[in-house]
Amino acid sequence: MDANLAGLVALGALIIGLFAWLRQDIRTLRDEVRNEISGLRGEMNELRDRVARIEGLLEAVFMRRDLTPLPDPPLPGGPSPTSEAA
Repeated sequence: MDANLAGLVALGALIIGLFAWLRQDIRTLRDEVRNEISGLRGEMNELRDRVARIEGLLEAVFMRRDLTPLPDPPLPGGPSPTSEAA
């Protein structure tokens, strides 16, 4: 009976040890995932800022294009701009 009790105690200690190890491993993994998510949030904010700047630049280009007329394209077979300067 003493051998059975010792085996049961050893098995209980093993199970408790495994649960403690697993709990610590999960805690470490959770911290790593939180750090990665935090890094991704920072990158997303940076991309959001870049997109906003590009949108602003595109708006400025289109607004300027709407305000200033584009030059007429040269006529086919017409005089070239270099011959007028000469």
